[in-house]
Amino acid sequence: MQATARATPVLVALALLLAGCASSSSSSSGPAISPASTVRAAERAPSRSVPKLIPPAGAPERSVRVPVLTFHRVAPLKPGAPAITTDLTVDPANFDAELAALQNAGYHTVSQAQLFDALYHGTPLPPKPVLISVDDGYVDDVTRILPALQRHHMVATFFVITGRFTMPGFLDPGQVRRLDRAGMDIGDHTAHHVDLRLLTPAQLRAETLGSRRVMQRTLGHFVYAFAYPFGAENQAVLDAVRAAGFTMAYTTAGGTTESTSAPLLMPRLHIGRAVTPSGLLALLGGA
Repeated sequence: MQATARATPVLVALALLLAGCASSSSSSSGPAISPASTVRAAERAPSRSVPKLIPPAGAPERSVRVPVLTFHRVAPLKPGAPAITTDLTVDPANFDAELAALQNAGYHTVSQAQLFDALYHGTPLPPKPVLISVDDGYVDDVTRILPALQRHHMVATFFVITGRFTMPGFLDPGQVRRLDRAGMDIGDHTAHHVDLRLLTPAQLRAETLGSRRVMQRTLGHFVYAFAYPFGAENQAVLDAVRAAGFTMAYTTAGGTTESTSAPLLMPRLHIGRAVTPSGLLALLGGA
Protein backbone atom coordinates (compact mmCIF):
# COMPACT_ATOMS: atom_id res chain seq x y z
CA MET A 1 0.00 0.00 0.00
CA GLN A 2 1.15 3.52 -0.68
CA ALA A 3 1.46 6.22 1.99
CA THR A 4 2.33 9.89 1.68
CA ALA A 5 3.96 12.57 3.79
CA ARG A 6 0.55 14.20 4.11
CA ALA A 7 -0.50 11.69 6.77
CA THR A 8 0.22 14.00 9.72
CA PRO A 9 -2.32 16.75 8.86
CA VAL A 10 -4.80 14.05 7.93
CA LEU A 11 -4.53 12.46 11.36
CA VAL A 12 -4.88 15.84 13.05
CA ALA A 13 -8.04 16.53 11.05
CA LEU A 14 -9.30 13.06 11.87
CA ALA A 15 -8.84 13.67 15.58
CA LEU A 16 -11.00 16.77 15.28
CA LEU A 17 -13.59 14.87 13.27
CA LEU A 18 -13.76 12.03 15.75
CA ALA A 19 -14.16 14.43 18.64
CA GLY A 20 -17.16 15.94 16.88
CA CYS A 21 -18.56 12.52 16.00
CA ALA A 22 -18.56 11.41 19.61
CA SER A 23 -20.94 14.20 20.58
CA SER A 24 -23.37 13.82 17.68
CA SER A 25 -26.27 11.39 17.45
CA SER A 26 -27.70 9.56 14.46
CA SER A 27 -31.13 10.48 13.16
CA SER A 28 -31.77 6.96 11.91
CA SER A 29 -34.59 4.99 13.45
CA GLY A 30 -32.77 1.72 12.76
CA PRO A 31 -30.81 -0.41 15.24
CA ALA A 32 -27.63 0.92 16.83
CA ILE A 33 -24.66 0.55 14.53
CA SER A 34 -22.09 -0.39 17.14
CA PRO A 35 -21.97 -0.70 20.94
CA ALA A 36 -20.20 2.20 22.65
CA SER A 37 -17.70 -0.16 24.25
CA THR A 38 -16.75 -1.54 20.83
CA VAL A 39 -16.18 1.95 19.45
CA ARG A 40 -14.06 3.00 22.44
CA ALA A 41 -11.87 -0.08 22.08
CA ALA A 42 -11.49 0.61 18.37
CA GLU A 43 -10.40 4.18 19.03
CA ARG A 44 -7.57 2.91 21.24
CA ALA A 45 -6.23 0.62 18.51
CA PRO A 46 -3.00 1.70 16.78
CA SER A 47 -3.70 3.38 13.46
CA ARG A 48 -1.82 3.18 10.20
CA SER A 49 -1.12 6.08 7.87
CA VAL A 50 -3.28 6.37 4.77
CA PRO A 51 -3.11 8.83 1.88
CA LYS A 52 -5.54 11.73 1.70
CA LEU A 53 -7.73 10.84 -1.28
CA ILE A 54 -9.39 14.19 -1.95
CA PRO A 55 -9.56 15.36 -5.59
CA PRO A 56 -7.47 18.49 -6.16
CA ALA A 57 -9.16 21.60 -7.49
CA GLY A 58 -8.94 21.99 -11.24
CA ALA A 59 -7.89 18.40 -11.87
CA PRO A 60 -8.08 17.56 -15.59
CA GLU A 61 -10.53 14.95 -16.82
CA ARG A 62 -8.78 11.61 -17.07
CA SER A 63 -9.78 7.98 -17.56
CA VAL A 64 -7.83 4.80 -16.85
CA ARG A 65 -8.59 1.21 -17.74
CA VAL A 66 -8.62 -0.68 -14.46
CA PRO A 67 -10.99 -3.65 -14.16
CA VAL A 68 -12.52 -3.79 -10.68
CA LEU A 69 -13.48 -7.35 -9.77
CA THR A 70 -16.31 -7.92 -7.28
CA PHE A 71 -16.41 -10.95 -4.99
CA HIS A 72 -18.70 -11.62 -2.02
CA ARG A 73 -18.13 -14.95 -0.28
CA VAL A 74 -15.33 -17.49 -0.56
CA ALA A 75 -16.58 -20.58 1.26
CA PRO A 76 -17.88 -24.14 0.75
CA LEU A 77 -21.44 -24.06 -0.54
CA LYS A 78 -24.09 -25.33 1.84
CA PRO A 79 -26.62 -27.84 0.42
CA GLY A 80 -29.91 -26.31 -0.66
CA ALA A 81 -28.57 -22.78 -0.89
CA PRO A 82 -30.78 -20.42 -2.98
CA ALA A 83 -29.59 -19.38 -6.44
CA ILE A 84 -28.39 -15.93 -5.36
CA THR A 85 -26.32 -17.42 -2.52
CA THR A 86 -24.90 -20.01 -4.86
CA ASP A 87 -23.81 -17.37 -7.36
CA LEU A 88 -22.20 -15.18 -4.68
CA THR A 89 -20.29 -18.04 -3.03
CA VAL A 90 -17.01 -18.82 -4.78
CA ASP A 91 -15.33 -22.14 -4.04
CA PRO A 92 -12.09 -21.56 -2.06
CA ALA A 93 -9.97 -23.68 -4.41
CA ASN A 94 -11.37 -21.86 -7.43
CA PHE A 95 -10.70 -18.47 -5.83
CA ASP A 96 -7.08 -19.40 -5.20
CA ALA A 97 -6.79 -20.64 -8.79
CA GLU A 98 -8.25 -17.35 -10.05
CA LEU A 99 -5.63 -15.38 -8.15
CA ALA A 100 -2.92 -17.66 -9.52
CA ALA A 101 -4.24 -17.18 -13.05
CA LEU A 102 -4.13 -13.39 -12.64
CA GLN A 103 -0.61 -13.56 -11.28
CA ASN A 104 0.64 -15.92 -14.01
CA ALA A 105 -0.92 -13.73 -16.71
CA GLY A 106 1.00 -10.70 -15.45
CA TYR A 107 -1.79 -8.80 -13.72
CA HIS A 108 -0.98 -6.58 -10.75
CA THR A 109 -3.50 -5.71 -8.07
CA VAL A 110 -3.69 -2.04 -7.12
CA SER A 111 -4.96 -0.12 -4.11
CA GLN A 112 -7.49 2.69 -3.88
CA ALA A 113 -4.61 5.15 -3.50
CA GLN A 114 -2.91 3.89 -6.66
CA LEU A 115 -6.14 4.21 -8.64
CA PHE A 116 -6.78 7.67 -7.21
CA ASP A 117 -3.26 8.87 -8.04
CA ALA A 118 -3.53 7.50 -11.57
CA LEU A 119 -6.83 9.34 -12.09
CA TYR A 120 -6.05 12.67 -10.47
CA HIS A 121 -2.27 12.96 -10.78
CA GLY A 122 -1.48 10.86 -13.83
CA THR A 123 0.73 8.54 -11.78
CA PRO A 124 1.68 5.47 -13.82
CA LEU A 125 0.09 2.18 -12.82
CA PRO A 126 1.84 -1.20 -12.95
CA PRO A 127 1.37 -3.31 -16.09
CA LYS A 128 -2.07 -4.88 -16.44
CA PRO A 129 -3.60 -3.33 -13.31
CA VAL A 130 -6.66 -4.85 -11.66
CA LEU A 131 -8.48 -3.92 -8.45
CA ILE A 132 -10.05 -6.69 -6.36
CA SER A 133 -13.07 -5.74 -4.25
CA VAL A 134 -14.96 -7.89 -1.73
CA ASP A 135 -18.43 -6.87 -0.55
CA ASP A 136 -20.48 -7.31 2.64
CA GLY A 137 -17.86 -8.16 5.26
CA TYR A 138 -18.32 -11.89 5.79
CA VAL A 139 -15.87 -13.59 8.13
CA ASP A 140 -14.51 -15.36 5.03
CA ASP A 141 -12.59 -12.12 4.44
CA VAL A 142 -10.10 -12.99 7.19
CA THR A 143 -10.34 -16.78 7.26
CA ARG A 144 -9.98 -17.49 3.52
CA ILE A 145 -9.64 -14.39 1.34
CA LEU A 146 -6.85 -12.61 3.22
CA PRO A 147 -4.60 -15.70 3.40
CA ALA A 148 -5.10 -16.33 -0.32
CA LEU A 149 -4.26 -12.73 -1.16
CA GLN A 150 -1.14 -12.87 0.98
CA ARG A 151 0.02 -16.10 -0.66
CA HIS A 152 -0.11 -14.35 -4.01
CA HIS A 153 1.23 -10.99 -2.72
CA MET A 154 -1.96 -9.16 -3.68
CA VAL A 155 -4.08 -6.41 -2.17
CA ALA A 156 -7.85 -5.89 -2.19
CA THR A 157 -10.56 -3.50 -1.02
CA PHE A 158 -13.10 -4.84 1.49
CA PHE A 159 -16.46 -3.05 1.55
CA VAL A 160 -17.86 -3.71 5.02
CA ILE A 161 -21.37 -3.25 6.47
CA THR A 162 -20.85 -1.55 9.83
CA GLY A 163 -24.21 -2.57 11.29
CA ARG A 164 -23.21 -6.23 11.13
CA PHE A 165 -20.19 -5.94 13.43
CA THR A 166 -21.95 -7.98 16.12
CA MET A 167 -23.73 -10.46 13.85
CA PRO A 168 -22.53 -14.09 13.63
CA GLY A 169 -20.72 -14.86 10.39
CA PHE A 170 -19.64 -11.27 9.79
CA LEU A 171 -16.48 -9.35 10.62
CA ASP A 172 -16.17 -7.78 14.04
CA PRO A 173 -14.18 -4.54 14.55
CA GLY A 174 -11.01 -6.39 15.47
CA GLN A 175 -11.14 -8.44 12.28
CA VAL A 176 -11.73 -5.31 10.19
CA ARG A 177 -8.65 -3.76 11.77
CA ARG A 178 -6.73 -6.96 11.03
CA LEU A 179 -7.48 -6.54 7.32
CA ASP A 180 -6.53 -2.88 7.50
CA ARG A 181 -3.24 -3.52 9.33
CA ALA A 182 -2.42 -6.24 6.77
CA GLY A 183 -2.35 -3.51 4.11
CA MET A 184 -5.80 -4.06 2.67
CA ASP A 185 -8.12 -1.16 1.85
CA ILE A 186 -11.35 -0.87 3.84
CA GLY A 187 -14.37 0.77 2.24
CA ASP A 188 -17.86 1.45 3.54
CA HIS A 189 -20.95 -0.50 2.44
CA THR A 190 -23.52 1.37 4.61
CA ALA A 191 -24.76 0.48 8.08
CA HIS A 192 -27.59 -1.93 7.21
CA HIS A 193 -27.30 -2.78 3.47
CA VAL A 194 -30.63 -1.33 2.36
CA ASP A 195 -31.77 0.23 -0.90
CA LEU A 196 -30.64 3.80 -0.34
CA ARG A 197 -33.17 5.16 -2.84
CA LEU A 198 -36.04 4.26 -0.49
CA LEU A 199 -34.81 6.16 2.57
CA THR A 200 -35.76 9.48 4.09
CA PRO A 201 -33.03 12.15 4.07
CA ALA A 202 -32.27 11.46 7.75
CA GLN A 203 -32.01 7.70 7.18
CA LEU A 204 -29.86 8.23 4.10
CA ARG A 205 -27.48 10.41 6.08
CA ALA A 206 -27.23 7.75 8.80
CA GLU A 207 -26.43 5.03 6.23
CA THR A 208 -23.70 7.10 4.57
CA LEU A 209 -22.17 9.70 6.89
CA GLY A 210 -23.16 7.80 10.04
CA SER A 211 -21.66 4.56 8.77
CA ARG A 212 -18.49 6.31 7.60
CA ARG A 213 -18.00 7.77 11.08
CA VAL A 214 -18.29 4.33 12.67
CA MET A 215 -15.79 2.88 10.22
CA GLN A 216 -13.34 5.72 10.80
CA ARG A 217 -13.56 5.29 14.57
CA THR A 218 -12.98 1.57 14.09
CA LEU A 219 -9.87 2.06 11.96
CA GLY A 220 -8.50 5.30 13.37
CA HIS A 221 -8.14 6.89 9.94
CA PHE A 222 -10.23 8.32 7.12
CA VAL A 223 -12.26 6.12 4.77
CA TYR A 224 -12.85 7.39 1.23
CA ALA A 225 -14.30 4.45 -0.74
CA PHE A 226 -17.96 3.42 -0.80
CA ALA A 227 -20.02 0.70 -2.50
CA TYR A 228 -23.78 1.03 -3.10
CA PRO A 229 -25.90 -1.87 -1.78
CA PHE A 230 -27.39 -3.69 -4.80
CA GLY A 231 -25.76 -0.98 -6.94
CA ALA A 232 -28.88 1.11 -6.28
CA GLU A 233 -28.40 4.87 -6.61
CA ASN A 234 -30.06 8.06 -7.82
CA GLN A 235 -29.22 11.74 -7.59
CA ALA A 236 -30.26 12.02 -3.93
CA VAL A 237 -28.08 9.03 -3.05
CA LEU A 238 -25.12 10.44 -4.99
CA ASP A 239 -25.52 13.78 -3.20
CA ALA A 240 -25.58 12.04 0.19
CA VAL A 241 -22.49 9.96 -0.61
CA ARG A 242 -20.64 13.09 -1.72
CA ALA A 243 -21.77 15.05 1.35
CA ALA A 244 -20.59 12.20 3.59
CA GLY A 245 -17.05 12.74 2.31
CA PHE A 246 -16.60 9.71 0.06
CA THR A 247 -14.57 10.51 -3.05
CA MET A 248 -14.66 7.11 -4.81
CA ALA A 249 -17.86 5.06 -5.02
CA TYR A 250 -18.59 1.81 -6.83
CA THR A 251 -21.71 0.54 -8.57
CA THR A 252 -22.65 -2.87 -9.95
CA ALA A 253 -22.68 -1.59 -13.53
CA GLY A 254 -20.30 -3.53 -15.77
CA GLY A 255 -17.23 -1.85 -17.22
CA THR A 256 -13.47 -1.55 -16.93
CA THR A 257 -12.86 2.19 -17.33
CA GLU A 258 -12.71 4.51 -14.31
CA SER A 259 -12.89 8.27 -14.80
CA THR A 260 -12.59 11.55 -12.92
CA SER A 261 -15.80 12.61 -14.66
CA ALA A 262 -17.80 10.05 -12.64
CA PRO A 263 -15.80 9.13 -9.51
CA LEU A 264 -18.97 8.20 -7.61
CA LEU A 265 -20.22 5.87 -10.37
CA MET A 266 -17.28 3.54 -10.89
CA PRO A 267 -18.16 0.28 -12.70
CA ARG A 268 -17.15 -3.19 -11.58
CA LEU A 269 -17.15 -6.75 -12.92
CA HIS A 270 -19.14 -9.32 -10.93
CA ILE A 271 -17.23 -12.56 -10.38
CA GLY A 272 -19.64 -15.33 -9.43
CA ARG A 273 -19.31 -19.00 -8.64
CA ALA A 274 -19.52 -20.12 -12.28
CA VAL A 275 -16.48 -18.08 -13.37
CA THR A 276 -13.43 -20.26 -13.95
CA PRO A 277 -9.82 -19.02 -13.90
CA SER A 278 -9.67 -19.12 -17.70
CA GLY A 279 -13.10 -17.48 -17.87
CA LEU A 280 -11.84 -14.67 -15.63
CA LEU A 281 -8.91 -13.99 -17.95
CA ALA A 282 -11.28 -14.04 -20.93
CA LEU A 283 -13.56 -11.58 -19.14
CA LEU A 284 -10.66 -9.19 -18.68
CA GLY A 285 -9.85 -9.42 -22.37
CA GLY A 286 -7.28 -6.90 -23.44
CA ALA A 287 -7.12 -5.10 -20.09
